[in-house]
Amino acid sequence: MTERIHLETDQEKSVEGRYATLVLAIAFTAWLLTNLDQSLFGYVVPQIRDEFGLSLSGISYIISLSFIAGMVLPIGVGVLTDTIGARWTLPLCLGTSAVLVGVQGLVPGLFGFAASRIASFGLSAALSPITSSIVLAASPLKWRAMSVAVLQCAYPLGWLLSSLIVSPLIDQLGWRTLFLVGFLIAPIAVVLGYFLPKNEFGARRKIEKVEHNEASLPIIALFNPAHRRKTILCACAFFFNAGAVAATAFYLPTFLNEVRGYSLANSALIVGSGYGISVIGYLGSAAVGTYLLSRRKTIILWNILAAVFVTTMLWLPQTFWQDFIAFAVMGIFFYGTSAILITYVLENFPEEMRATAAAVCGTACVSGSMAVFPVLVAELVPSLGWQTTFTIIVPPALLISALAITLMPRMNAEGSKPLLFQTK
Repeated sequence: MTERIHLETDQEKSVEGRYATLVLAIAFTAWLLTNLDQSLFGYVVPQIRDEFGLSLSGISYIISLSFIAGMVLPIGVGVLTDTIGARWTLPLCLGTSAVLVGVQGLVPGLFGFAASRIASFGLSAALSPITSSIVLAASPLKWRAMSVAVLQCAYPLGWLLSSLIVSPLIDQLGWRTLFLVGFLIAPIAVVLGYFLPKNEFGARRKIEKVEHNEASLPIIALFNPAHRRKTILCACAFFFNAGAVAATAFYLPTFLNEVRGYSLANSALIVGSGYGISVIGYLGSAAVGTYLLSRRKTIILWNILAAVFVTTMLWLPQTFWQDFIAFAVMGIFFYGTSAILITYVLENFPEEMRATAAAVCGTACVSGSMAVFPVLVAELVPSLGWQTTFTIIVPPALLISALAITLMPRMNAEGSKPLLFQTK
């Protein structure tokens, strides 16, 4: 009898493991592809400015409007995902976004180009709460942080693959041709939606219903007394951490070109390779937050180290390889924070409202910061220069993010305690 019980338990674990792996693979592919096609814009900003005669402020407004769309659309998609499931929302967002990226390679006028960029980015951003919530729900506790970290690695890897496309092809084919890759990605979205299990939210788990008078709409429940403080602080943590990234993300190739004097191809190589190496930080933060420190302490530590290394990267390098190494080391902490931060946020909210929480506290605040910080940088650079502007914006934003997590109420979730110190 005991052997039969153990056999059934092993079979259940095996099924759960296969299910979690399938969900992670689908979510990772979707997040990788959408970041690959969206990052093309960042690598060809100089060419876009030349094509349409845009100033730095002009391009910053297109970027900001894109992030406003990325702030609004994910909230609606998050609520929809909590209601009807990701099997419908994931392929719709990925496929439509990819088609609009392809359109950017065809439309002749500035209005059409900007409109397709703004809409495609908004739908792409909506994939963040979808993929994060389904991976967290499908993953066993001991693999939860690492699974979400692996998913987040799709972001830098998307930028890395994009840079490998840009460097050899931009001079031969022109910048517009690169955007046509979106038309190749769109059909893949349909395939991913087909293979995503119907019960992607917590398969084989019973979801408890919301008790008492808690609102049926997850977005309203986020601001009920039980969750209000967590919602606000998590939103602040994401806003300023993402703001630090936003202040640099679309300007780093330009910074390396104008300040360091590198060609656009070499600038793309430094940034793209740095993104790829930063995968170490994604997995490292998850490992530290799972086995050594709490999620909370890991986020605080990663933010502080990121503030130190980004300042180093801005001022000390004198050669190409020094820049390459400095950007790679900085990226480990600068970008790796997001992997553990999203896990921490999702664990602070009930399962039936996690996609909405990820959309409001995560994606919407990330997009909101990216609507503000690029414009702020563009306004300050002409008078202060790139290095000083980055220095007075980026490190302080990272430290404010760390402070917000410090003020969070202590979490009672299982995942908050390092596994190394948990007792069976």
